[in-house]
Amino acid sequence: MTAPVAHSVKPARRSILNWFLGVGVVGWAASVLYPVLRYLRPLGEAGAGGPLKLSAEELTTLGKSHFVIARSGTRKVIVFEAGGELRALDAKCTHEGCTVQFVPGDSLVWCACHNGKFDLDGRVLAGPPPRPLAKWVAIREGNDVILTMEKA
Repeated sequence: MTAPVAHSVKPARRSILNWFLGVGVVGWAASVLYPVLRYLRPLGEAGAGGPLKLSAEELTTLGKSHFVIARSGTRKVIVFEAGGELRALDAKCTHEGCTVQFVPGDSLVWCACHNGKFDLDGRVLAGPPPRPLAKWVAIREGNDVILTMEKA
């Protein structure tokens, strides 16, 4: 009787191609399904956390760009001056979570992602946003500004 011949088994070309095809299909499915599921899932409400403090240096951009985005963890707040009054709203659009911006010429807050428009108090004027932007209270303390979440 002859001894079995030990030979290395190389994966067939077809099985390698099938593996690459499978990885490609899974990658494609993930890239298609993730945005769809993200769209269908409502945006989470972040906790109010503590007050935010903006220093005088952070407020210097208020004169140039007409608004400041303050960050605390995952929370973003837009601070702007309208009619001599300092105002603050959540900077995350309630539709898809894009960052909003203040448009001083039109006296509105605008989301560029899907043309959502909010008034200066955060109420929805136009576009797809389902809810208003949460309001923050902006209080000047010397050269700094303290932002606290307003109770709805």
